[in-house]
Amino acid sequence: MILQMTNVKKAFGRHEVLKGIDLTLNKGKVLVIIGPSGSGKSTLLRCMNLLETPTDGQLSLGGVSLDFAGGRKSAKNAVLEIRKRTGMVFQSYNLFPHRTVLENIIEGPVIVQRKPVEVAKLRAIELLRKVGLADKADAYPHQLSGGQQQRVGIARAVAMDPELLLFDEPTSALDPELVGEVLKVIRELAAEGMTMAVVTHEMKFAGEVADQVVFMDNGLIVESGSPDQVLKRPANERTRMFLSRLTDTK
Repeated sequence: MILQMTNVKKAFGRHEVLKGIDLTLNKGKVLVIIGPSGSGKSTLLRCMNLLETPTDGQLSLGGVSLDFAGGRKSAKNAVLEIRKRTGMVFQSYNLFPHRTVLENIIEGPVIVQRKPVEVAKLRAIELLRKVGLADKADAYPHQLSGGQQQRVGIARAVAMDPELLLFDEPTSALDPELVGEVLKVIRELAAEGMTMAVVTHEMKFAGEVADQVVFMDNGLIVESGSPDQVLKRPANERTRMFLSRLTDTK
């Protein structure tokens, strides 16, 4: 098991966004998180790598366990250990605009992991080939399409060799014709056994790539199970309403 969350809560002031999350994710599996806007999906994802610190509950990732009961603070080195074990792909790419594609990808391995520059470059070139951008190593982000920038973001995250790779709505900022090229890369990573948690609104993609689907609403996991169970035969009325509305808008 890579990830375990027990009774994880997150509040911003008096507003409780996560109201007690219990979740496990095994190595090599893909978890897809779906739900309406404001249900807590992105906050849950950001609690997994401690970009947001839970206000209660327990988190275990890659053998590092933290207890946030009663708002307890965690040791800085433990937090860093959790973050080292994760990679994250954001909605808005978050590439350094003044650095080339290659420089963006090698930043983490060289600065954080202390890898030799030449070793990091070889790995970056290999990853660019993997995401179909081998000819863009010397380009700057502004010279790339949104889909290309997001694929660079994926290569940058994978370059850190994370135990868990997180995707926060990776296609939401893209034009429809660019969505497919990003989802193709994620599918390939899933096929290779990368452990991933993905927040997405792409239901067809969720059904294809997920081992486990979680439906969230109002800060809680309302339903959890296989893609066939949750997406095709949901037991919960709230899940059925959500999926039917998605179908009605297409």
